[in-house]
Amino acid sequence: MASFRFVAEVQVDDIAAGHHLPGYPGPCATPHGHNWSFRASVGADALHEDMVADFIALKAVFKEIDHAMLNDIPDLVRDGRRPTTERLAEWMADRVQAFLDTLPNRPRLISLTAAETRRNRVTYTPAP
Repeated sequence: MASFRFVAEVQVDDIAAGHHLPGYPGPCATPHGHNWSFRASVGADALHEDMVADFIALKAVFKEIDHAMLNDIPDLVRDGRRPTTERLAEWMADRVQAFLDTLPNRPRLISLTAAETRRNRVTYTPAP
């Protein structure tokens, strides 16, 4: 894992979004919702405007799915993928890194955790 001079962590709670898992042999096959939480760790060796990344702008990336039906997001369910917590973490990580790529200090996403409940969460670590 890369080492950075600065590591910022941001957490966003209560992102309401629904989904269902087609073909799943249980109750998650039917539409239901969660109040998702996300935590991102972002590293940088230099600061931009005295920040690794603006927390407000970073949180806005997560808030884009508030009150969405995840099954209706084409990039998330491409190639027949189901919108599981694992796939959501991976997809959201790509979106966060795309935002970070616009910053001149070149911050990198270290990890992203998506939690569908207080007890069920997945952490995704992008390839270096």
